[in-house]
Amino acid sequence: MPTPTGVSTDELRRANLRAILQTVHTRGPTTRAVLTRQLGLNRSTIGALTGELQSLALVSEETSAVGGRSGRPSHLVVPREDNVVVAVDVGVDRIAVALVGLGGEVLDRRDRGHQRGEHDVAHVVDAVAQMVEEVLAVAGPHVRCLGVGVAVPGAVRAVDGFVRFAPNLGWVEVPFTDLLAERLDRPVATGNDADLGALAEHVRGAAVGYTEVVYLSASVGIGGGFLSGGLPLRGARGYAGEVGHVQVDTEGPVCRCGAVGCWETKVGENVLLRLAGRLPGGGPPAIAEVIEAARAGETRAAEAVAEVADWCGVGLRGIVNLFDPEVVVLGGCLAQVWRAAEGQVNEAMARSTMLPRDDVVIRVAQLGGDSPLIGAAELAFAPVLGDPQAVPKAS
Repeated sequence: MPTPTGVSTDELRRANLRAILQTVHTRGPTTRAVLTRQLGLNRSTIGALTGELQSLALVSEETSAVGGRSGRPSHLVVPREDNVVVAVDVGVDRIAVALVGLGGEVLDRRDRGHQRGEHDVAHVVDAVAQMVEEVLAVAGPHVRCLGVGVAVPGAVRAVDGFVRFAPNLGWVEVPFTDLLAERLDRPVATGNDADLGALAEHVRGAAVGYTEVVYLSASVGIGGGFLSGGLPLRGARGYAGEVGHVQVDTEGPVCRCGAVGCWETKVGENVLLRLAGRLPGGGPPAIAEVIEAARAGETRAAEAVAEVADWCGVGLRGIVNLFDPEVVVLGGCLAQVWRAAEGQVNEAMARSTMLPRDDVVIRVAQLGGDSPLIGAAELAFAPVLGDPQAVPKAS
């Protein structure tokens, strides 16, 4: 029967189940009393809803006195960590795989460096599949795997996870998601690594509580993820956010994408390392060494940090003017440069920023380099968080 608002009783029940499960997933164990106040429902309704989630083996309940006081015990609704997903971050230099329980805790993790010549999709699918199977085998038969989420540094089609273009992996028009799902015989969801980084920082990191969010991370390239009104800004096909390929210098150099003067040709790990006279490919530890050398007075290192900081500010200036965010979260090399040369980045931003700079909060990613990995876990959890009643039956 429809309610006076036009929403059926079943639809309302599903919405309330979803709200309870999302709350305990993102905030951890939560009392029934808190859920009652938050959702505006009576205690008996909350009890019935949490009972249904228990029957679906998604939550359990614990009884304890509130704050150790005597009196009526509090029913604590706890996400069951035997509901798991496997999160994967396919980076340029490594693959990271994590087993994540409902509630967001990382239960196990594996990292594997790419070998030279192993960026082709067949090698990556095989390596990822082996790592996924390994963490699930170690977890044992008592866990219920709800799916696999993957972060990829490239343009990923939202509707099916088709990788349109991942230049730093050398991928063009690659059905990666279908290939991995077939290999694992499990549901797989794939997203752009920066989009998933933005999601993770919004749910569990530096952007909690904000609705207008920019997440930027630089390693070999630069990725950008955006939230508008608290929702992902994806574009018509899911390709929005390729800020690394926005032109900032008409004089060059030529980018891997074929254009001239893209932002990622001015900012990134290998750019900074080359400017400082180091070999490329050292990753964050090599960037940290250059920054420390600059602080110690090495002229070439200091000039390299200053130049990259300047271009960092130029790019941020355009992004702030274009998107008017509440918060900008920086990851990877951008975060390292920001920490080392915040004043110079701010100076470059202030040269022609049309919007008030003081209104924008700039923060380093709270989840560090794991933002895309944690975001991949949230992507995999999304179907059951969106519809708890559709969860696979517990074995």
